[in-house]
Amino acid sequence: MNLCIDVGNTTINVGLFEDNRLKDQFALTVEIIKTQDEYAALIKQQVINKNIDITKISNIIFSSVVPALNIPLKEAFRSVFKQELMIIEPGIKTGLSFKVDNPLEIGNDLIADLVGAKEVYGYPCIIADLGTASKILLLDKNGYFSVALIVPGISISAENLTHRAALLPSVSLEKPKTILAKNTIEAMNAGILFGHSDMILGLVNRIEKELGYPTKHILTGGGAIYVKEILKDSFIYDPNINLIGLNLIINKNEAKYEK
Repeated sequence: MNLCIDVGNTTINVGLFEDNRLKDQFALTVEIIKTQDEYAALIKQQVINKNIDITKISNIIFSSVVPALNIPLKEAFRSVFKQELMIIEPGIKTGLSFKVDNPLEIGNDLIADLVGAKEVYGYPCIIADLGTASKILLLDKNGYFSVALIVPGISISAENLTHRAALLPSVSLEKPKTILAKNTIEAMNAGILFGHSDMILGLVNRIEKELGYPTKHILTGGGAIYVKEILKDSFIYDPNINLIGLNLIINKNEAKYEK
């Protein structure tokens, strides 16, 4: 079995794969102040809760976009699972080809998205990964990763609106019933979620117009839960494409992976 770890700015997602099938998963909240021992205790509790037999874990891959947590988290997972971790770094096989200025700038989370989408959905395709930041990624008709757009995510937009506008309250995001908002909370909720959805659609339309051909559309990331119903006619919702990509990277590199 393979264990795949994706550390984002808000959530640590962990997926357990058996025969290339996502068998189980769990998530932890990112807290910079937590120590290695505190994270190890949380991981051990999840192992117990999920009844995971650590002796059956053959490979572990670790992907992170939070440098401050890399050392404590890697050591925490090593201490629990008693083995080394595969790290996404230059030289690791991904099966991706690039048409961008500097491939080394590409975050591990985006690499995993692209690997998963290319394998599962083929190309050309556009991936909208909605997290702390919302990312729009293109695999063109030749299978090259050639476009990346980054904008503030849904939660950041909502928080900044509340913090910067003194008279506006905090709002709990949920699927809007209508665009015809009748009060402040409805106005904020509908404006943020319909607005973000239409922004994504607009960016995708601009990309396809400039490309001159249509693409498949994949929606993923923690923030996608808020807009998946709004975008269901235009996007395939796949919340696990990142973990699937990490598992594929293990498979591409297992022979050279030193445990």
